[in-house]
Amino acid sequence: MAATADDLCQARSADDRKAPTPEEVRKQLRGVLSSPVFQGSRRCKQFLEYVCEKSLAGNAETLKERTIAVEVFGRQPHSDLGEDTIVRVSAREVRKRLAQYYVTPGGLAAEVHIDLLPGSYAPEFRYASAAAGEAVKSSPVLTEVRKISPARWKFRFNWIFASALTAAVLGATVFEVAGWNSGAGAADFQRFWGPVFQSPEPLLLAVASPIVYHASLRARLLSEANQAPLPVLSQRPIQVPPEKLDGSDLIAVQNQYVGFGDMVVATEVVSMLAGKKKQSLLRPSSGIQFADLRQSQTLLIGALTNHWTMELSQSWRFQFARNPGLQFMIVDTMPPRGEHPQWVTPAQPDGSANEDYTLICRIRNSVTGRLLFVAAGLKQFGTEAAGRLIADPAQLGKVLSGLPRGWEDKNVQVVLHARVIGNTPGPPEVVAWHVW
Repeated sequence: MAATADDLCQARSADDRKAPTPEEVRKQLRGVLSSPVFQGSRRCKQFLEYVCEKSLAGNAETLKERTIAVEVFGRQPHSDLGEDTIVRVSAREVRKRLAQYYVTPGGLAAEVHIDLLPGSYAPEFRYASAAAGEAVKSSPVLTEVRKISPARWKFRFNWIFASALTAAVLGATVFEVAGWNSGAGAADFQRFWGPVFQSPEPLLLAVASPIVYHASLRARLLSEANQAPLPVLSQRPIQVPPEKLDGSDLIAVQNQYVGFGDMVVATEVVSMLAGKKKQSLLRPSSGIQFADLRQSQTLLIGALTNHWTMELSQSWRFQFARNPGLQFMIVDTMPPRGEHPQWVTPAQPDGSANEDYTLICRIRNSVTGRLLFVAAGLKQFGTEAAGRLIADPAQLGKVLSGLPRGWEDKNVQVVLHARVIGNTPGPPEVVAWHVW
């Protein structure tokens, strides 16, 4: 017979301390879900609330990927979960947001902790302990966080990027990197990142700097006049007839935002390097000079919104370009005779897409004179997929295993394709590569 909520929450732990009661857990859950950390993701809130309530009801054993996909995200029972990774991606995001929450003032003051350990969808509930707090304070991973504090960045990034980065490095993925030295792909993963692991210098991450357009005050006032007042202040789309707007109502804002896909690459790579006790230095690409690239091994994140990616890739076989219809694409500049490969991501006006292409590069002989990496998609989905791949020994190892022997001493470019379901990219597959 399944355990009841009282059975689960009142059982004594190994050190004879009681676990939190259901009432205490639900109170903490409300605090977590109402925090700014979770306010930006309805999907994460739904996931966490569902798994917590199922566990409190004594049904933790029913928390399987397919069950969650159907009951939380409305997927069909026969959906292919090998392609649709929404549950796994959501669980990973929830782990990061929980880690982020528990370093905020509210989280630090919380008496109850909700944990979602990797490899399980069933949360664990425990009382906060002074011992755990001291362990975190002395953690070498936290030391890495301090070394890359946002206060050292030359440009102001939006707060969610800094928070998500801190959460990732603090340990949301620490368990996932525990097996990096063994398992499928570990050797090739080590060869790919080896020069970075062995270098005493930090890896410079050049994050794309997209131009974002704000609506003018005039446009916002017109929009508010056309809509009913909001009961709670929040953002909403501009609602103004097109004929009442002109070019002055679009205001370009630079160096203040970062794309979600770019954020994923940065958090995944910084977290991976922190697990190896390696330092990282994050800078917006718009604030980086060529002299900086000559002094550091660099990872260029993003394509069109990262001018260094666009400039330095001009002599490589696979390049980013635009066709006459202004579609962004990856082109093969040295195609086999009679072929003209081009990879384009068909996108909707709202930016959504059901597929995306990615370019991953490892350039030993770059014009900078230093090792250069690139992780960039045509859209944010491809960039996100690239970030998860290059920080995952299994995924990266699978890609590298298909390259000619000795690739680690040469320049490498790989073009990949990923399906996108519900704005979430699946694992990418190789469509072309070049080693020279």
